[in-house]
Amino acid sequence: MKYKYKWIIQKLSAIIFLFSLILTSISLSGVDLLKYESIYNFMEQKYNAFLVLLLIVSILIHSNIGIVSIIDDYIHDEKSKILIIMLKNFLLALLLIITILSISIIVF
Repeated sequence: MKYKYKWIIQKLSAIIFLFSLILTSISLSGVDLLKYESIYNFMEQKYNAFLVLLLIVSILIHSNIGIVSIIDDYIHDEKSKILIIMLKNFLLALLLIITILSISIIVF
């Protein structure tokens, strides 16, 4: 992907991240974060689950582009760069799958 598009996607994901963080924080204002049942009840509501999912996905997209930029700037050996990027992609994909499954189990 060209750098121009990465830059635009990173800025858009940052805006979505900020927007969803604010909305999630407002939604969490009445929730007792020390009680499992309270958080579970919060996540059972589809609107709240969507906000949390949007927040996590935007964080993962934003961090993915940021980490790739750091790897491109500081890792110069191509074999190491490819290995690190593959490991990063695996871990971020695993986090995304775990997030989607966890929220799906609670909501549905």
